[in-house]
Amino acid sequence: MYGYAPGRANIIGEHVDYNDGYIFPFAIERKTTVLIKKSDDSSFRVRSKGYGAFVINPEKMEPRGDWTDYIQGVFWVLKRHDRFHLFPVTLEVDSDVPIGAGLSSSASVEVATLAALNGFFTLGLDKATLIAYAKEAENDFVGVQCGIMDQFASVMGKEDHAIFMDTRSGDFEYVPIDLDDKTFLVINSKVSHALGSGEYNRRRAECALCLNTLHRSSFRDISLAELENKRALLPPVAYLRGLHVLTEIERTCLCKTALLEKDWALVGRLLTQSHSSLRDNYQVSCEEIEYLIENLNQFSSVWGARIMGGGFGGSLIALVEERAVPKILAELSDKYFHRYGIRLEGYQVKPSKGAGYVDS
Repeated sequence: MYGYAPGRANIIGEHVDYNDGYIFPFAIERKTTVLIKKSDDSSFRVRSKGYGAFVINPEKMEPRGDWTDYIQGVFWVLKRHDRFHLFPVTLEVDSDVPIGAGLSSSASVEVATLAALNGFFTLGLDKATLIAYAKEAENDFVGVQCGIMDQFASVMGKEDHAIFMDTRSGDFEYVPIDLDDKTFLVINSKVSHALGSGEYNRRRAECALCLNTLHRSSFRDISLAELENKRALLPPVAYLRGLHVLTEIERTCLCKTALLEKDWALVGRLLTQSHSSLRDNYQVSCEEIEYLIENLNQFSSVWGARIMGGGFGGSLIALVEERAVPKILAELSDKYFHRYGIRLEGYQVKPSKGAGYVDS
């Protein structure tokens, strides 16, 4: 038996899932698979292609600061909720979701591990519980205070549809994605970010500072006009974080309508505006990403692009003419390698199904 869970792309709505905003992600074809079988001995073993092996001690699970935390975190959460009535198993992990690329490789590992355990031990975890447990593992064991987007998209993905979600109410709808002769192109800078290093959590704290200073519990209760009127009360960094959140919420709503109406020019402008805000107001971009964005926007076949994911490297997402993808990647790859000595990766992404398990 094996569990599987996809990574995710996010069209727009970045760094707002933990700020009561609207998000617009979709599950992608790249995924993590976790093969599960009964261990030959009394140990809980994990093996991963390219990353070695380790043993989980259920009586002493502590973060190690590497990829093993995402799997340990799942076991830790099951034990926390008194669901750890398991005999020793061996997990074999394989994934083609690139690490540190802003495609939610961590959520993919967490959800795939939960899916495998859920199927093998007949734990009876429904989709809502899979999402909650995977998020809890990342928040409370790994220590990254992410929102719900990554785990939600990995579990709830639907082929040919993106998910438009109100993270305040939890309401969501599937939005059909028909790009005609266009495609979403993800370009991986191969510059890794480490969210656990503190920058992600710092941004979240700065958003909380903005809310606390304005005596509000949610950005959905603040208008742009109010933010501007009370700017003098806010530390500069808190104002900038709030400015990004409020404008990104508005952009996400506009983007949903633009995609449904196939207004490609507007979609492109919204992606470009999102990137500018992530760079200037949320300050999560970096030199390599800016170089890629600047050069990418020189192609007439590119409608718009922005950094995607936690930031500080990782990937960007662009709406481009599908026929131009080979030319874009070839020319951009050569320029990037000449400048930084790094071979970027690029791949088209399309909405795919969410997590599950297969009784092989």
